[in-house]
Amino acid sequence: MFKNKNVLAFFYKMLLIIILVIIISTIFSFGIIKIFSKTLIQSNNKIINQIVINHPELEDEIISSLLTEGSIKEDYINNYGISADYLYELRNIKMTTIITNIAIILLSVIAIIICFINYIKKEHRELSKISTSINKVLNNDYSINIKEYNEGYISCLSNDVYKVITELKEQRDISLQDKKYLTDTLSDISHQLRTPLTSMYVINDLLENNMTMEQRHSFLSQNKDQLERIEWLVTSLLKLSRLDSGSVTLLKEEVNCRLLVEKAIDPIRINLEAKEINVHNNIADHLVIKVDFKWTVEAIVNIIKNAYEYTPVKGSITIEGKENPLYTEITITDTGCGIASDKLPYIFDRFYKVNNDSNSIGIGLNMTKRIIKEQRGDITVVSKLGQGTTFIIKFYKNII
Repeated sequence: MFKNKNVLAFFYKMLLIIILVIIISTIFSFGIIKIFSKTLIQSNNKIINQIVINHPELEDEIISSLLTEGSIKEDYINNYGISADYLYELRNIKMTTIITNIAIILLSVIAIIICFINYIKKEHRELSKISTSINKVLNNDYSINIKEYNEGYISCLSNDVYKVITELKEQRDISLQDKKYLTDTLSDISHQLRTPLTSMYVINDLLENNMTMEQRHSFLSQNKDQLERIEWLVTSLLKLSRLDSGSVTLLKEEVNCRLLVEKAIDPIRINLEAKEINVHNNIADHLVIKVDFKWTVEAIVNIIKNAYEYTPVKGSITIEGKENPLYTEITITDTGCGIASDKLPYIFDRFYKVNNDSNSIGIGLNMTKRIIKEQRGDITVVSKLGQGTTFIIKFYKNII
């Protein structure tokens, strides 16, 4: 359909040019004939009049000798018009002019037809290039050059094809990335599950042997810990998969920062008390941010859990908040062992653990970063070995 419109538009242009050439050529030809005839008649009249003035007695003889009866019109006779010979020459001039005019028209038509054929060939070549590009894409070859095409309708078509091909390439790249990500994730999950499952198999084998009740309780307690670890891993991965798939809609509501932090402390308050870690919530009561309450609590819980794990007995965790015209900031500082500078860039990577001896799975901080990023926020970390760690969360405000 696109090609037919293109050819039809070109055909109409050529037809219009032919009509204009015929009209202009005809007007020009008849104009020349009219001017030539007028000039010839005036010149002949002057000659005859001059002869008659000089020899009035020869007027009848001059007329009869110069004019042939019935060969010219009456108005020419009355004005001593041109002779038959002159009229014969004039007819030749008219015929020559008409033939010339027809020749010009024919040459114009031939030239236009040649142009039309060349245009069709050119269009076919450019459409062949587009077809070749599409075939390349079908064979997973995305190396096309949009600059090869000229301006016009074909250029519009090639641009649209290029946009489609570019989008397909992006979708293919995303698909490949998703496939690689899924492969890596399944590999990581398999690795993470293998450790607790192996431990549970060993414990079950030991339970089959004769042992005291106290030993049985100890092994059952260890089994329970491993089951809780697997449950935490599966739950966290489900939450991450929801974030990755975009199926989670984060709400925007005004939340009191102090209350937000208190809700994040509640799930691990007993663990903190058991380790005698003091938590100082120094956030002012008036500080408010617009976030999704539940998911933001989940993000802060993961940071406090991390601080709890790496902070020694009788250590402390300090949480503070402040705001300025650009953002609201929450900082969480612990008195733990700190993180080496070469490991800091990787702590938000999925399944990364600073300490391999830790019971941590390595997805909590990754989830935290995802949740904060989804809410126009940012998270950074500052740490030195032996001097503790500070997580800095910034939630940016909407500025008009």
